[in-house]
Amino acid sequence: MTEIKQTMADVQAEAKRCLYCVDAPCRKGCPAGVDVAQFIRHLRYEDVKSAKRVIKTANPLGGICGTLCPSENLCQKNCTMNYCGAPIRIRDLQKFACANAAYAPELAPASGKKAAVVGAGPAGLGCAAMLARLGHEVDVFEKDAAAAGVVAREIPAQRIDAAVVENDLAELACGRIRFHYNTPVTPQKLEELKQEYAAVFVGAGLAQDRMSGVDIAEGAPVAGCSQYLAGLKSGKTKAVSGTVLVVGGGDSAIDAVCASLEAGAEKAVLAYRRSRAEMPACDEEFFAAAGKGVELMYMVSPVAVAKTADGGAAVTFVRNRLVEKPGEARRGFEAVPGSEFTLNAALVVFAIGKKADAALVAGTPDRDTLRVAGTNCFVGGDWLNGGATVVQAVAEGKRAAAAMDALMK
Repeated sequence: MTEIKQTMADVQAEAKRCLYCVDAPCRKGCPAGVDVAQFIRHLRYEDVKSAKRVIKTANPLGGICGTLCPSENLCQKNCTMNYCGAPIRIRDLQKFACANAAYAPELAPASGKKAAVVGAGPAGLGCAAMLARLGHEVDVFEKDAAAAGVVAREIPAQRIDAAVVENDLAELACGRIRFHYNTPVTPQKLEELKQEYAAVFVGAGLAQDRMSGVDIAEGAPVAGCSQYLAGLKSGKTKAVSGTVLVVGGGDSAIDAVCASLEAGAEKAVLAYRRSRAEMPACDEEFFAAAGKGVELMYMVSPVAVAKTADGGAAVTFVRNRLVEKPGEARRGFEAVPGSEFTLNAALVVFAIGKKADAALVAGTPDRDTLRVAGTNCFVGGDWLNGGATVVQAVAEGKRAAAAMDALMK
């Protein structure tokens, strides 16, 4: 779907297509609960400030989500206009509203209570913003030197401008939010926070790239996707060359192949174990990658990575076939015997998910309140859901903030 031009005339034309449904299905498709029909109605009448207020009241990271959300699988998927043409381009309208108006959140009177948030990623920021609006002082502890987690650290600049992130951070009600950067939280430190603060939220994210299931020779040129993208974005990795082979099928894998080409790779190859129909990457990112010349390999899985004489990688793959799994919507796969083949690359990047530091929080959080039983500790974001979308993380941060507010009253 082509992005609409970011002018008032084009935005108004798109907004006029909206049916402004009662009990709008698009709102139900938004994890953060943004009143989509309402903000689009404001845009129709050039009231950009009110449109932004509707968005940001529900989603403190509205600008980031207006840039990165896989809307084709969320609000736009539910749009009634799918039945009579094309869906309203909701994400583009949200992006325009958040970029073209000022916003300051409404703050409840000071409660005198203090809460701690571990992690300044989308879940932690969503939680901190809502707690501040509810009247509480919030201390945010972040191991990195900046906020916004993977958005700031890993997602390429070609996908999101730093100004979008900075604008959302500036509108968080920062008078009640204090950030403590370069401050990792250990299990011992977490116990201290639980004693010092009335409530604690842990949204520390996923710390380690998964590299399991593949026999990797010592010294073979391999990297985890998060490590690789962070190096490119920070400038620690100046350039790449030769063929970069990325294993995976999600949006991070797409980011890695596209960023590789931007950084100088002669060729970028994406290898995915299932078919395109099962690939989790959203269509928009997929087609953008294909348009840049990324080579696509479906139905293959790596089984071993050897180091070549010139310091490169020789990756042994096996071909797969899809199999139906009773009771599951998504098809599984199995290796085809005798189908092994080898592909050489200068670097192999694994984008097959991440794992959390499970030792940080003891106990299982309640799925509704996100509270760990018998404690004043709450958990959300990628640490809990295994790595989802930015808007899902924000929604969990909001949900935890509501439960923390109830506990502190």
